[in-house]
Amino acid sequence: MKKTALILIALCAALLIVAAPACKKSKGSETPEAAEQAKLDAEQAADAAAAEAAAKPVPPASKMNDDVYVEIRARMALIFEKYKDDIPQAEQSMSDLYVKFQVTQEEFKAFEAKQPLDKRADLEKKVVIFMQRILNEYR
Repeated sequence: MKKTALILIALCAALLIVAAPACKKSKGSETPEAAEQAKLDAEQAADAAAAEAAAKPVPPASKMNDDVYVEIRARMALIFEKYKDDIPQAEQSMSDLYVKFQVTQEEFKAFEAKQPLDKRADLEKKVVIFMQRILNEYR
């Protein structure tokens, strides 16, 4: 019995020796140096995240407006009239037109879709007037 008690006491002592350092590393009993290092690490991570966000390119604002819409729409009608027998050439000319005005076809369509009906009617009148002005360019 004495032998069993001594073995138990020895095991408890060994357990205390092994477990004591782990208890000292718990959050409540951090050393000031460790706390400062953790704070610096958090600041560096935040700085890195901010730098990464700043490095992402911001897409340029769309250059679509009423005047650009009117000119593209007028030229589109004249291009497809001129190249009605050569659709690939018409499509290429339209691509060149979007590049010239620095807009995409999606931006053009989105601009067109968000216009109220009364404004669309006004824009179409402007398109017809503009087409008459530039008609000679597409003959």
